Amino acid sequence: MEVTKNTKISDIINYNAEAINTIASINKHFKKLKNPILRKVLASKISIKEASKIGGVSINEFLEKLEKIGFKVVYDNDKSNEITIPKKETNQLNIVSFDVRPILDEGLDPFKEIMRKIKSLQSEETLKIINTFEPIPLIKILREKGYKVWTEPINEQEYHTFFKKETLQDTSEILKSMPIKEGSFDETLASYGGNIKEIEVRHLEMPEPMVTILATLEKLPENYALLVNHKKVPQFLLPELEKRNYTWLSKEIEIGHTLLLIYKSK
Repeated sequence: MEVTKNTKISDIINYNAEAINTIASINKHFKKLKNPILRKVLASKISIKEASKIGGVSINEFLEKLEKIGFKVVYDNDKSNEITIPKKETNQLNIVSFDVRPILDEGLDPFKEIMRKIKSLQSEETLKIINTFEPIPLIKILREKGYKVWTEPINEQEYHTFFKKETLQDTSEILKSMPIKEGSFDETLASYGGNIKEIEVRHLEMPEPMVTILATLEKLPENYALLVNHKKVPQFLLPELEKRNYTWLSKEIEIGHTLLLIYKSK
């Protein structure tokens, strides 16, 4: 089996169960993979690139270990691909702390407890997860749910990861404040009346915005238009819309917030 920095840990283990012990020897954090419950949660969600960050080793060090037990590896020479999460100021935040280290020490999965904490968060609160490594699988899940996420390494044994629900502007209120001009985005939007399906994709990572938009269009009722809150005009989506005979208009609300109106000509 050929592996690269993007190969999932679960694929490696499924191909060769001996890899569990090899990976566990790289860093003590990976010993959790020997626990079937944690392995199911972690291994299917992270790649070699992400596991290397958790373990504090380079991608190529990780690949070298796998090569020694028979895997064909493609070494990585692109330093720009390393994952970085910016450090943010937290002094002024309303923090709710949750230390998951005791749960993990017992060989248990803290995911359900974390999600309970997330659900109980007030809009002004930020959840701080205290762990011995950066919880990349959890970060992925909550980013997809619209949370801002950042990690602050305290030392080699302690990481603080913060989760705060992103507050998005109310599109309907924004549009009400804008004048309607003939032949404009606003006029076309108004012509559909209540026959509008609105979706939010700004919190999604590529290629999820395009996948979500196309899937929504497939279920869009006749004579409806799709209003999309996007970060920008998605260039890779436009040829797909053309293939499906859709017309689109865009309107920039502010930097990082563009409205797309997608419809079939009446």
